[in-house]
Amino acid sequence: MAVDQGVSPLPQSLTRPAPMPHRRRPSRLNTLIDSLGSWLLRYWAFVVTTLLGSIVLLALSVPFLFYFGLDTLARPIYFALHLICAQIPSHSFYIFGHPLGMCERNFSIYASMFVGSLLFVLSKRRLPGIPWWLWALTLVPIALDGFTQMFGWRESTPLLRVLTGTIFGLGNVLFVLPLIERNLVVTPEMSAALQLRRGLAYQSFASLVPAGSSLASAPAFVNGQVPAPASGPVAFSVPVPPAVSSRTTVPLPQQPSAGESSLPQHEPEACP
Repeated sequence: MAVDQGVSPLPQSLTRPAPMPHRRRPSRLNTLIDSLGSWLLRYWAFVVTTLLGSIVLLALSVPFLFYFGLDTLARPIYFALHLICAQIPSHSFYIFGHPLGMCERNFSIYASMFVGSLLFVLSKRRLPGIPWWLWALTLVPIALDGFTQMFGWRESTPLLRVLTGTIFGLGNVLFVLPLIERNLVVTPEMSAALQLRRGLAYQSFASLVPAGSSLASAPAFVNGQVPAPASGPVAFSVPVPPAVSSRTTVPLPQQPSAGESSLPQHEPEACP
């Protein structure tokens, strides 16, 4: 086998690329996951609004269920809401002599978040968001009121709990929901970046094509993959870099005689 310009032949793994595995058809589970993801991308704001509204409705239903004697329904709801609220009796609103499912501050937070998310949905998700520094300012009142009461420096009032909880809830909704909407929309800049990545991938593949052949003979990308050749394996020849081609061609080792060792003797090559 002739070797051009003293370059050793390529290994078998490079000259004979492995055939591409057969592409399987998407399963029903993958189709279901893709459909669910598309649905969430379209209706995620409705899901958030429904979840917040359900929490507020459950908290309001607890005293009414107790009042009408439906303790079998009221008690599980009340204990389930304990996961998101401490339910301190002295810090809760009472209706018909029974406390709400959440304390005053947490009920104000979730109620204001529900109202804010409802306004966001009614505006067709075009409600402008607030900057991060304004959102940080909405955390200051509830932090001051909560920490000073926790360390026993002062005792908060129902009005302050409702006011600080409402400011905190509205600040979260007006900052987070528009931010999510902006990141979910594919902007022209994102499309340009995706096209740039595809161009770089094609350029790196084109650099592997021999200099004498054209790009038209190179296999085209199909769904981001290179299809297998139609008939037989194809051996790619790699062009020699200028640094290697400028050197003196190294002769091939002579065939050993019967009395000599079968291993070729390599002599060190002088550095250029």
